[in-house]
Amino acid sequence: MKLVKSSLLLWAVLCTVLSTPSCTDACDDIVCENGGTCVDEACECPEGFIGDFCEQMDISQIQALLDGGTNTPKMLYDAGVTLDSLYGKMYEGGLIFYLDTVDGTGMVAATVDQSDGAVWGCVGINIPGLNNISSSPVDPETQEGARIGDGAANTSAILAECMEAGIAAKLCRDLGDEWFLPSRGELKLMYTNLHENGHGGFAADAYWNSTEHSNFVAWTTVFTIGGWFDDSKFSESHVRAARAF
Repeated sequence: MKLVKSSLLLWAVLCTVLSTPSCTDACDDIVCENGGTCVDEACECPEGFIGDFCEQMDISQIQALLDGGTNTPKMLYDAGVTLDSLYGKMYEGGLIFYLDTVDGTGMVAATVDQSDGAVWGCVGINIPGLNNISSSPVDPETQEGARIGDGAANTSAILAECMEAGIAAKLCRDLGDEWFLPSRGELKLMYTNLHENGHGGFAADAYWNSTEHSNFVAWTTVFTIGGWFDDSKFSESHVRAARAF
């Protein structure tokens, strides 16, 4: 018995001094990536990653990858995720409805309407610096004030002239400085990339955009056919905010 105990003691000492592989934890030489954890010589991967070492994105888990905070929509697009698969996913506090696949910028829509019946406001005011657009839309929108990317500036111009509580632009900005009433072109993308694919819970009704027609008229987009109509600024329509990322 003393011989057995002496042998075990010697083995323990050798393991401590030499740190031979047979004495170390089986996971010591395994490096799991992307937050994975080694258990019993294998990596257990967090949701959104696969592979022996969690080194690959699982592009079937798009929302999980976005929620992880280390992947942008462009990173996922570059990894093979289609735009249609990205649209409607939550990111930066809203639903993705636009992505510039070159520079990675994009836009999200608020998850719910900010109103189901708000006025555009600024009745009788021709907003300085806001281009009046009296013509029907072109595809893609090329007129200043109606283009993709014009919504934030439009909203700031509107609110510089009228800040009444409850008007469409103010309701959007009330969500935070980064939120705005989308331009005519931006709202069209919400219709096409969200509503037509069953995302966002939009009403089958008219929505205000920030594109001005004249001092008494502004533009709406109707979420039944996706068409545009000019309407009196004191008419009531739905409001859905957007923000850029």
